[in-house]
Amino acid sequence: MKKLITALIFLCVLTGVSCADPVDDLLAYYVGEYGVEKGEILVDALPDDTGKFGDIYMSLTGLMVEGLRIGSVTVRMKGVQFNAPSNWKAGNVECLNAISVNAVAEIFEDDINRAIAAKTFGDGKDEWHDLAMRIKPSGLSGKGYYKFGILDILIEITSNLRIVKGKELWLKDPQVKINKMDLPDYVTKQALGKIQPLVNLNRLPLPLSLNKVELKNGSAVLSSRTLPKTIPGGLRYTYSK
Repeated sequence: MKKLITALIFLCVLTGVSCADPVDDLLAYYVGEYGVEKGEILVDALPDDTGKFGDIYMSLTGLMVEGLRIGSVTVRMKGVQFNAPSNWKAGNVECLNAISVNAVAEIFEDDINRAIAAKTFGDGKDEWHDLAMRIKPSGLSGKGYYKFGILDILIEITSNLRIVKGKELWLKDPQVKINKMDLPDYVTKQALGKIQPLVNLNRLPLPLSLNKVELKNGSAVLSSRTLPKTIPGGLRYTYSK
């Protein structure tokens, strides 16, 4: 297959016919739309005219999704249907469905904290500030100030993490300590609600279905039940900043 594609490209060069490769356009879309630092796509064959791949493996490192840097996303999809490749060069990419999807994503503590620091929560009357979180195998911990009216409340959080809807990372059973104040539950719920979800991958056009969280020192790994494996001997496309 590799020799056939090389021969076709050589033939196009000789004849002056355009030989745009749709997989190049697909990788360029993810790089341009999400600022990918390093990317790799492996396919068993080029897609058909409708945008269907028999088998595709994609590894993206350092991508930005809604202001949060995602350390890496790796996915292996079989029988996956995108929209028509004729749309991809213009930046219109949709991943519609797939027969099977195995995926893993890693998010780093430092990137979560940078994203939180860059945001202003609330409308000026109530907001978080100086909030920072740490991730360890035992769970997540965080400390920050929540401004509620004229009060500036120190809140400390310890929590596990859970996946919601296959693409969102939420606090699970958070334990909250409020410094020297007795506040009603609705204030605590309101404060936590402003930082949930911690991670939202819904804007990434991939049919992810993550259901497991593994916590490490400084990062959280979200994965499907089966981890993605590369495609031996596949057609390879790469990008590096």
